[in-house]
Amino acid sequence: MISSELMNRGIDFKYSIVSNPEFLKEGAAVDDFMRPDRIIIGADDEQAIGVIRALYEPFQRNHNRIIVMDSKSAELTKYAANAMLATRISFMNELSFLAEAIGADIEMVRQGIGSDPRIGYSFLYSGCGYGGSCFRLFVRLSG
Repeated sequence: MISSELMNRGIDFKYSIVSNPEFLKEGAAVDDFMRPDRIIIGADDEQAIGVIRALYEPFQRNHNRIIVMDSKSAELTKYAANAMLATRISFMNELSFLAEAIGADIEMVRQGIGSDPRIGYSFLYSGCGYGGSCFRLFVRLSG
């Protein structure tokens, strides 16, 4: 579609499409942007990957957080992360209903299962709060 539109406008330049999913947490978006725990670049074009690496360079001075993969894998990574977080929250919602029905304290249950390092405490609160999107960047590669 992009090639067709450029041709219709009489414009000719090299470009690439890069998938760049975001992993910003609600209430912490600015901090997550400034200090990302991971940067996913979905692309097959080495020049485009280089452009995005340069764009993110100021945000990863302590260590390299970039993971490069194909675009489809990058976008599926975002959906998989959302699904995992949704599953954890949904599971805690169900446990909360069960705890209420049998007279258990869901906070104590949360502490008990969260203390397992394989599980951890993140996203073990009942309620909603997951989602997000995947950025698709149009990278112009030549003048």
